[in-house]
Amino acid sequence: MVLVDTSAWIDFFRGSGSCAAPVDALLVSGEAALCGPIVTELRRGFGSPAERRRVMSLLDACHDLPEPARLWQEAGDLGYAIRRRGATVKSLDLLIATYALAAAVPLLTRDADFRIIRAAGIPLDLVELP
Repeated sequence: MVLVDTSAWIDFFRGSGSCAAPVDALLVSGEAALCGPIVTELRRGFGSPAERRRVMSLLDACHDLPEPARLWQEAGDLGYAIRRRGATVKSLDLLIATYALAAAVPLLTRDADFRIIRAAGIPLDLVELP
């Protein structure tokens, strides 16, 4: 199972970019996963009711990662640890990283915040893109 970040979904919906084919393969294999913050980002970005219907059926086929019991505390602690190393990332990305870490699943993303998290010494497993 692989957690698919919003940036990867955007590539997939556009049909181009480094994450388009990997997202397609994860959907075909039934290995695509979502979490609350990603669902929120995706649901707010639809351009039309038709697009919303099309995308929602794809999202319904994905695994939902369970919310970590201490999500808010762990995400805050993660942000603190990263800040102590001289970097900051968006709060939603801290939440997404916390889901991936708690579920021990890799994250498919193009978002540089997750590379910052990993560079800060956090063992976040990122899917390497060609």
